[in-house]
Amino acid sequence: MPTTPPRLTLQIRTWNIAHGVDVPPREGGYGHMRRKLLREMAGLMVEGAPDLILLQEVPVWAGPLLREATGMGVTLAPVYGAHVPFLHVPLPLALGSWLGNAMPDVVRTQFEGQANAILYGPELLLVSARTVQVNERRRLRGEPRVAQLARLRHRKQGIEFAVANVHLDHGPNSEQVERAGYVLERFARGAPMVLAGDLNADARSRGLRALVKRGWIEESGDVGIDHVFTRGFEVEWAATRWLPTRRDLSLNGGPPLRLSDHDPVDAVISC
Repeated sequence: MPTTPPRLTLQIRTWNIAHGVDVPPREGGYGHMRRKLLREMAGLMVEGAPDLILLQEVPVWAGPLLREATGMGVTLAPVYGAHVPFLHVPLPLALGSWLGNAMPDVVRTQFEGQANAILYGPELLLVSARTVQVNERRRLRGEPRVAQLARLRHRKQGIEFAVANVHLDHGPNSEQVERAGYVLERFARGAPMVLAGDLNADARSRGLRALVKRGWIEESGDVGIDHVFTRGFEVEWAATRWLPTRRDLSLNGGPPLRLSDHDPVDAVISC
């Protein structure tokens, strides 16, 4: 009798890491380090051994650090490089990194450059990657918003799937949401798909409702503005935000630091 091929199951995590800094105190008993905590944050992001991690607001220089600290493969999609804000004068990456680490609350995304990053576990092989801008080009204000696209293949099962990691504008952004979906659909060429990241939109937004009408599913009502949408996969564990205290970090017995201004979101899918 023919045997049923094993299903591919993926644990996915998306997190806007806010350049690795902690949140300034908003309640009693919390501290604020005013420096990058990327290595400590990397230890937290691999908790539970997810297969795929999608990050936003990553320092453009942080790829090697993330690869070393997590043991995962990393593909980085710079949104913009180190530069002088508004003048758009390029800076050496080392100088942008120094400024970003020396004054993280002051310069954060402005000088050191910013990227999206996709991290993938050892069972996955990166087949191809590209980046597509999904907002209009503006020279003096705003920033490029991109869909970071990756096609991955499970080494043992031979199943390929496509991913779009996005960080979209605040406010009305339905065109960006819809464009990201269409771009991924063309890139996937019929393979199962994951569209995830900081969409800066809640479930009531026009853009997300348009995705659902086209067959995208999330099956969760408690994810805020960070989402995991799928097509061609079944949802085993609906996208779920971490409790805020789960991203707390204590250093040297001091008051806890709350890492980033976003909660990670986890989902489990299969095909």
